[in-house]
Amino acid sequence: MGPVANAMVAIHELSADGTPSERPVASTTTASDGTFVLRPTLRYPLLVRVTGGTYQEEATGSNATMTSEIDAVYLNAPSQMIVSAYSNAIVADARAAGGLSADNIAAAIARVNAFAGDIDVQQTAPVFVQAGASTDITDGAKMALALGAESQSRTTAGISITASTMNIVAQSGNGETITDCHAGAGDTAADGTLAASASGNCAITAGAADYVKGARNRSGIASLAALRNVLPGKPDAIIVSSAACNDRDILLAQHGALFKARQDEVQAQTGNNTHGVTAANWKDFANGGSWGPRAATYGAITTTSCSSDVGTFQRELLMAVENYWVDQGINYCHHHVPGWTPPLKFRNSSPGSTSGGGSSGMTCTAYRNRDRSQSLTPLKHDDTNWQGVDCSDFTSWVYNFSGITHEGGNLETGIGTQACSTGADAVSTSGQEQPGVLLDINHDNVTSMLAYLKPGDLLYITATSTVPSGSPLSNVAGAATVSHVVTWTGKRFNDLRNGPEGWRFDPARLGSADSRLGGDLASYLPYPPAELGTGTGDDKNPWMIVDSHYAGPAYRPFVAVTASSKGDWYGQNLSHVRRIIDADAARTDPALASLVIEAHSTGNGAYGKAVTLSSTLGRAGSHAHQWIYQRPSAGGTPQCYRMNTQ
Repeated sequence: MGPVANAMVAIHELSADGTPSERPVASTTTASDGTFVLRPTLRYPLLVRVTGGTYQEEATGSNATMTSEIDAVYLNAPSQMIVSAYSNAIVADARAAGGLSADNIAAAIARVNAFAGDIDVQQTAPVFVQAGASTDITDGAKMALALGAESQSRTTAGISITASTMNIVAQSGNGETITDCHAGAGDTAADGTLAASASGNCAITAGAADYVKGARNRSGIASLAALRNVLPGKPDAIIVSSAACNDRDILLAQHGALFKARQDEVQAQTGNNTHGVTAANWKDFANGGSWGPRAATYGAITTTSCSSDVGTFQRELLMAVENYWVDQGINYCHHHVPGWTPPLKFRNSSPGSTSGGGSSGMTCTAYRNRDRSQSLTPLKHDDTNWQGVDCSDFTSWVYNFSGITHEGGNLETGIGTQACSTGADAVSTSGQEQPGVLLDINHDNVTSMLAYLKPGDLLYITATSTVPSGSPLSNVAGAATVSHVVTWTGKRFNDLRNGPEGWRFDPARLGSADSRLGGDLASYLPYPPAELGTGTGDDKNPWMIVDSHYAGPAYRPFVAVTASSKGDWYGQNLSHVRRIIDADAARTDPALASLVIEAHSTGNGAYGKAVTLSSTLGRAGSHAHQWIYQRPSAGGTPQCYRMNTQ
């Protein structure tokens, strides 16, 4: 809201238990510019109640009347009082925690202030300028952005100030910020598949992404990316043998110490907009929500030893990094960094539960032991390994850790954005351009395109079920939600079993702490795991992918659908591919150019903004497909849907 004129301001003292006084101890009316003056001597703590008045919406410029009360609460005398939806969220948060006690108020203030950009939302006045008129990101600019974001979110969704306030409470309570909403892959289902939840609340962050691009942006902040503070890891220049330039095993053997050093560095963002994450506390930071702190950005790993083929070196470097992290035995967890351990309140190991955050209160699956071995039955609370990442956080992490995405920013961890975003589009809640190129290599044509897949390519997998026809999302009825991502290794099982680390791929060691095979391997095979490698081609010698699933990152088979094979879960549900390394070469490759997926229309779908994507060949072929990248609600987490249009 802009300045609220002619509003009634009433001050109530708070008792020791947080109960406000029945009658106000002071009252006044706001002036036309929204300011007010309180002349009596006030005793703290106190509650400020504001009712009535008129204002102009920051997002739309329309005139409005305030029909609901907004509050603020102060434990001590402030430099000035700023009452808004954000101060209202502090009061609502404290009340939801049990009442307006000093402890509840202090905790709520910390959460909401961090959400808005580490500013004091109850004492920071907005500073309004024309978009682009200032490059200074001051606290006043952040407050102006916060007000515009809330207004944009509320007016777009057509909801009340009270409902919008609760969106702030929800997002700040989950450890999110105005620039970053929670994200990641879905929950493990009973059949072992994943379903990306479309219910995530990114309302205010989505409002911020829309507001900064709008004509009424008066914050002076033109990009949310400008507000992200990260701890950049130092770049590393290395010398490798000629053999290591195209061999991931040799590369890992020669430079495992470098990976260990990077693992031991601060993995998380620190500084502003991080809820107080520091180099000392990031490993067990308790106040950042169930996802934990977000990943820092690592510097590039470069070498002059392999200058004749940088692309191959980067692909083998990425696979060496994936092998390194598979060997760490981390779990499948809804966390942004693998080294973070969640507080006890996010560790629910009730029998039969899987990862689920909001659904079960649990951030990790109960199938990875503390000793890093994998289990086929749910573990007890004390036995579970509580460190790990989910599938899209893992792919973002390994590209980041290897320094390949350091220039353009880390891959988004939200599976919908990572799978479908082709640039700084209107759907993403971050506005960050995704690296690489999307390719229309899918379950229909993958058999003929296997030779064109390269190590490090990201393969996106859809859920087995489709959006029902009776769903409110009528524009994607019958579509399958992209819910998972895996990495193409370029190796068949026997390549791995007969290689220098072959003992890690021994089916007899399945589930052991040093095995690179997924403990759930049998669920993907029509024959016992012991028979792996006893045949040729897809018959018992399948292509292998790396996937964080079930009990965390591990190797699992990829079997395409053919005339003689029904394929496995991955092969049956392959949606498309993202190539990051040598992406420009893919765009000009005669075999791939017509498979490049690009956006060809943008508009508003049944629920929120939507972008439709397709490839040239896909639009013309008999097995045509298209993708819809859409927020399932005005403030929902962006989702990617794959549709058949044949």
